[in-house]
Amino acid sequence: MRLARLHNFDPRDEEAAPIWDTVENTKAFHRMTDGMKYFMGAIGVITLLLGGIGVMNIMLVSVRERTREIGVRKAVGASSRSILWQFFVETSIVVFLSGGLGLSIAYGICSGVNAALFSNVVEDSYFAGLLPTLDSGLLAFALLGTVAILSALYPASRAAAVDPIEALRYEAGG
Repeated sequence: MRLARLHNFDPRDEEAAPIWDTVENTKAFHRMTDGMKYFMGAIGVITLLLGGIGVMNIMLVSVRERTREIGVRKAVGASSRSILWQFFVETSIVVFLSGGLGLSIAYGICSGVNAALFSNVVEDSYFAGLLPTLDSGLLAFALLGTVAILSALYPASRAAAVDPIEALRYEAGG
């Protein structure tokens, strides 16, 4: 009241004497960074799924190109299960190598950004840097494993279902 009389404004006007609330600013900053984290996580999941589709297509081409090999293996006694397992393992290797490379690049980018930013950042900054956590790494690895399994199932089952007689007649490229 005294402040309103002293500076000639209505005491009920909340905009007349604004108060800077650091707690509210901190909460707003955390909401913003959480939103960015969820957005970037969604982009990462979509990227993993699209990469899985790409790997699945590559493996389907591999099955098609190796149809004669599959037919020969089946003709000499290889079980459908061993062929399924072979393509499943091959797909998993491709996915985990490329995913591990991507994860390494992501951690490298985080380290590079932190090194560049913190060489000249003020002490009172809200930004703590790009902090990769064990949880985010384990979540990425679990998602990568899921993508590996899903992208391996269809090509491996197609390879296991190849008829050996038809496979031996198969001409590549025709």
